[in-house]
Amino acid sequence: MKSSIAILAAVLSLIGAVDGAGAAALGVTADGGLSAGQATSNAAAATALHLTWSRVDVSWPVVAPTQPNNARLPTSGGYVWSSIDTQLAAAASLGPGTQVLFSVSGTPYWARADNGAGGLPDDSSWTPRRTAWQNFIAALATRYNGRFAALEVWPQPNLLTSLRPQRIAGRLVAPGFLKVLTKRATLEVRKLSATVPIVTGGLARTDPTSTSDTPSLTFLRAMGRTRMAFDAIGLRLVPPNGLEGLSDPTNLSLTDSAGIVAAVDSYWPNAGTRIWLTGYGVLSGPAEAGLSYATQSVGITSLLSASANPRIDVALWNSLANTTANPYGGILLAPTVNPFVAPTAGADPAWDTWTTIVPVPATPPA
Repeated sequence: MKSSIAILAAVLSLIGAVDGAGAAALGVTADGGLSAGQATSNAAAATALHLTWSRVDVSWPVVAPTQPNNARLPTSGGYVWSSIDTQLAAAASLGPGTQVLFSVSGTPYWARADNGAGGLPDDSSWTPRRTAWQNFIAALATRYNGRFAALEVWPQPNLLTSLRPQRIAGRLVAPGFLKVLTKRATLEVRKLSATVPIVTGGLARTDPTSTSDTPSLTFLRAMGRTRMAFDAIGLRLVPPNGLEGLSDPTNLSLTDSAGIVAAVDSYWPNAGTRIWLTGYGVLSGPAEAGLSYATQSVGITSLLSASANPRIDVALWNSLANTTANPYGGILLAPTVNPFVAPTAGADPAWDTWTTIVPVPATPPA
């Protein structure tokens, strides 16, 4: 454990003092490590870690496994909203002021634009029929009007496993699909709210050896050429191998927030485009898997350092606590830990890293 803390100290000395870290709003995903049943410890963790946002993942195939009778009505037969309700309850456990980002993606088999001809029935990455998508956003926004503070359209759209086709006859087409999805979602959300930000699906950092995915910088450039409209650019720049690295000619890196801003400004000049880090997480884990607490600490350092950039509005870590399903991804070792009492310094390297960069506020009264 001491070696991990020593490595963290070295990392911090290399990047320099992180003045203003946490300038962006911070948050976590409403996953299994954020159970509504742990409301007391979750609220304590939120205060200790300065968490004010939570991401709720909206899977269209889960919500609408069969085609609704009237897809624009949230009460229509065919809709099953329980997965979202569960996540919203978990998000609320962080505290009454928690804001929610809806991250919406996935195409049910019945709504695919290819009518199921292009792949397996359970492949939800295929672009949907436009009207079907717009109707779903209408139902979603109507049911949860006032309960979400922002909406992310189709996370990781530059990965073939998230949005396909990426290319047709060698021509990159996925950014055009994303433009249409974003426009249709904006139309429906704006009928209910003039202020809820629309965030483009967070771009992933790709494996340089991939021949099917589109590197983040390449996709961002193509997005600019489509002249798509949105309120903020979303980024999910988790390195494929878990190890932080600098930007390269095709991929952005969270370690270079100034370079990210420069790239965005090159495609949307003089716009002051806002940037949201809609999902980030680096695992710790067994040494034999090439993972370590030090690896995770560097990832946390990258996220919180980037959050100090004034152009970045929101920065979300992927998991609050380690769970059986996700044993090495959280900031806390277990979801039951009250961080104002435990862990003690040196017992939880992820906690130590986070609270070194963004110190814990004064302990609230009992």
